[in-house]
Amino acid sequence: MKKYDAILLLGYGLNEHDQATQELKLRVKAAAKAYREGYSDIIVACGGTTEGHHISEAEVMERLLLEEGVEQKAILLENKSQVTIENMRFAADLLGGAKGRRVLVVTSDYHVRRSVLTAMRAGFKAKGYAAVLEHDDEWHEKKGKELAYTVDMLLGWQDEGKSRPKWTYTLFDFVFGKKDE
Repeated sequence: MKKYDAILLLGYGLNEHDQATQELKLRVKAAAKAYREGYSDIIVACGGTTEGHHISEAEVMERLLLEEGVEQKAILLENKSQVTIENMRFAADLLGGAKGRRVLVVTSDYHVRRSVLTAMRAGFKAKGYAAVLEHDDEWHEKKGKELAYTVDMLLGWQDEGKSRPKWTYTLFDFVFGKKDE
């Protein structure tokens, strides 16, 4: 018996040529490893088409999963989401609901905690599985941003129909610079 109803593989931005970034490749490799280790028979590749791209993150991940030896029948595409909470909501739709479903959330190491909390907030019983990245300056910046995004989630600012107050954008830009994603 499998430990999880599904592996949720969270997307990450593509490069300018609609190809996977190194970070996305590491997430895919981690998901394929979890699949081979028997955590689940299903991988839900989560990620829509972002501005300036012609293909969804989910479609790129599907191609890479197949290259990693994952069977086509094991891959479900969730190709509408743009942010983590949408990953969870739309994956829940594909799986027939979140309530009572056990999922293994595969994402980058700095992103695991918030992703699991978000999955639980969406109704899943969730655990994390990290794609380990190099802990360089960029990683530390992303880890810091995760703290801010976690506060957003805990304060309900990521809930449907809500957003964080305008003053927080000024603070975010001050702390992290204007290059916010």
